[in-house]
Amino acid sequence: MQYLLYPVVIYALLVAVSYIITFLQLCKVTLQYPNYQIQTVENIPAYLQKLFLIPIQELQEFGFKSCCYLRVKPMLKVYPDVAWEVLLYNEAYNCYAKVGIRHPIEPVHLFEIEFYTFFKDKTCLVTTNGKGNTAIGKIPFFIMQDYYTAETSLQWQFHQDRFAKLRSKKIPKLLSPEALTEALQIYFQHYLNCLIKSKYVLPVPRKRLFRLNRRLALKLTQQNISENNKSAGIIKQRREEAKNNSKISIEIPIELEVEGFQRMERLQRGLIDRKLRPWLIFASFVLFVITSTNYFSTQTLIIFIAVLMLHEGGHLLAMKLCGYQDCSFLFLPFLGAVATARKDDATITQKFCVSLAGPMPGLIIGLVLAIIFKDAGYSSWIKQTSWILICLNLFNLLPIYPLDGGQIVNILLFSRFPYSDVFLKAFGAIIISILGIAHPALFLLTIPLAFNLVHSYRAAQINSKLQKSFRKNPPQNQDKINQENIIYSLFKYLKEFDYHHLPFNSRYFLVKNLIERYHCFYSKRITKVILATVYSASLLFGILGSWQTILPNKIVNKPTDYVRIQQEIVDK
Repeated sequence: MQYLLYPVVIYALLVAVSYIITFLQLCKVTLQYPNYQIQTVENIPAYLQKLFLIPIQELQEFGFKSCCYLRVKPMLKVYPDVAWEVLLYNEAYNCYAKVGIRHPIEPVHLFEIEFYTFFKDKTCLVTTNGKGNTAIGKIPFFIMQDYYTAETSLQWQFHQDRFAKLRSKKIPKLLSPEALTEALQIYFQHYLNCLIKSKYVLPVPRKRLFRLNRRLALKLTQQNISENNKSAGIIKQRREEAKNNSKISIEIPIELEVEGFQRMERLQRGLIDRKLRPWLIFASFVLFVITSTNYFSTQTLIIFIAVLMLHEGGHLLAMKLCGYQDCSFLFLPFLGAVATARKDDATITQKFCVSLAGPMPGLIIGLVLAIIFKDAGYSSWIKQTSWILICLNLFNLLPIYPLDGGQIVNILLFSRFPYSDVFLKAFGAIIISILGIAHPALFLLTIPLAFNLVHSYRAAQINSKLQKSFRKNPPQNQDKINQENIIYSLFKYLKEFDYHHLPFNSRYFLVKNLIERYHCFYSKRITKVILATVYSASLLFGILGSWQTILPNKIVNKPTDYVRIQQEIVDK
């Protein structure tokens, strides 16, 4: 029965994580007053001019003609600060089509097409495709309809059908492109003012920006997830169709890939607000305690939590000293805890220090306590604390991924031998699976490790080729290469390996992982030798120290005590 419970718990945790991430993203949403400016074709980036020809040709089949380009400061403030769109007009239906780039960037579902028909009573019929998650309540004067479809022709037909019904009651109004941009700007400004008045959004101090009310963000979380699932269904359908029709999948310019990557980076920064962090930590702590009561006595659980906090505190302190940002930690049900932070340009030495700073302090303290209180009875809580300190931290020092020791070995080897990453993760998945027979909760680690092997293999392929390229043509200015060219080069290699058709999230995490590895590649060989020596010495120190302090004949006098202690270890 216990084994059947774990899949249910895993599914519940995944759902909870998706809700939490969506809620945090909504809390971070920033709104601003929009602005629309008509631009000539000369002002449009060349790669976008070529890209926009695809939807222009498609819409021309429905009777639309190209009017102009728009430089848009969207109401949703994201990177980049401005977006480019193309405006087309259908004279027969007095209808405008506005085409932009959809984010996240997917080759099979790249363009965001909206149809607008204005009426003399100041209302406007708007037909979108998969944008239901972006609207908060009703937009004044807009007759909004969102049609989730993989075909633009169906979206256009849906707009025509609704227009035919409204035409008997309303009179269409002809607007010039200049009048249309002015009308859109007025409508959306009025819409934002209504949101401010109703306190759905709150002003950001000292800025003309606005944030969603957290209560509203909580209400919108379910709606957002539901709408995203519908959009994912469209993308899935388009991918299936692309297998038989290569025209559906669009070759995305590398410049746009880089822009999408940088956009995602901005969205991920500071995802957890400082005011929310204590609540998330507390919630994860409560969940951890609830899921751990069956495995530990009250005293053991208190000690175990203290040891976890010491371990993760070491990581956090090292992260702070090494200049990491957004440092935090969370308890993981059934497993323990994890420290999180962000620093894309961390050196191999900084990563090494962060990984080693977790297990070493606890291991040293545990060995010292075990030596000082070696004659104490095993009922002593100090003796139990020393045992947990030694076992937990020594286990984390072992070269098994994703433990701290495995991560250390990974960064020391992967930067030189890219395919070692795949081997280490496969080895770690096997070892943890074996341990999971005794403690099924460890399968929570095995599942993501197994799924990550394909991702690791792709990263190894690209990283191997990247290293060969840099060995032949070493960059003269490494900092400049890091900032300006490395992302472009990585997306270029994605195309060479035919990985550009992967979902955007896969491409994003693949490139992000490679950027982090890139900084390790340029570390000196002597640095790696020194770090490897320090790690080996630390592991040897932990093993020998533990061997001397916890041998049965050193810490107990009776065989029955030894049996009882071993049983406690298994239970823990």
